[in-house]
Amino acid sequence: MVPSSPFLKPSAAALCAMPFSAPAPAKTHLIYLRSVDVVIIVAYFAFVIFIGFYVRNSSNTVSDFFMAGREMTAWIAGLAFVSANLGSLELMGWAGSAYQYGLLAAHAYWIGAIPAMLFLGIVMMPFYYISRTHSVPGYLQLRFGNSARAFSAVTFALMTTLMSGINMYSMALVMKVVLGWDLNLSIWLSSLVVAGYVALGGLRSAIFNEILQFVLIWAGALPSRSWA
Repeated sequence: MVPSSPFLKPSAAALCAMPFSAPAPAKTHLIYLRSVDVVIIVAYFAFVIFIGFYVRNSSNTVSDFFMAGREMTAWIAGLAFVSANLGSLELMGWAGSAYQYGLLAAHAYWIGAIPAMLFLGIVMMPFYYISRTHSVPGYLQLRFGNSARAFSAVTFALMTTLMSGINMYSMALVMKVVLGWDLNLSIWLSSLVVAGYVALGGLRSAIFNEILQFVLIWAGALPSRSWA
């Protein structure tokens, strides 16, 4: 007689008799949208496009379109500037860098960004305002000629294209992980909405939408910080 042992392999019949459970399917995203969530998202996109239509009649000249008619107050322009620096890279990228490296991740702002912003606001903005130019390349043309303007325009366009691509991809990646949305769908949808309200209302429409996004970002960021 063969002694029984816990190390003996079970027979084929015993294996067939064992209950079998299929592995649970892997989750493709973290959050499932309900009907009310879809309504809120659609309402938000419709509202930002409505802002473009609302301020469309106020953007009749080149100055109105590119400089909002020089009618924006300092606090509105300041909120829009801060909101422009609160995109997906800042919220997700800097949060991940801070989690991985600690306070070291903030040194780029302490050393580079904050002094650069102060220099731009205190030293350079008066020159831009006095010269009544619409852009940095326009000011460089007045100061150094057409060659400086062309070089600045090409390099700035290249930098903006690369940065915009990184921002849109980061946003689309978050939408894919959280909601399961397709990357191409997220990129095209956000691009068309932004291009729509900017083409309709120019800088004035962009500023009002930046203020709206500032409120929404902080309304979502502060509760999540307290819950964390």
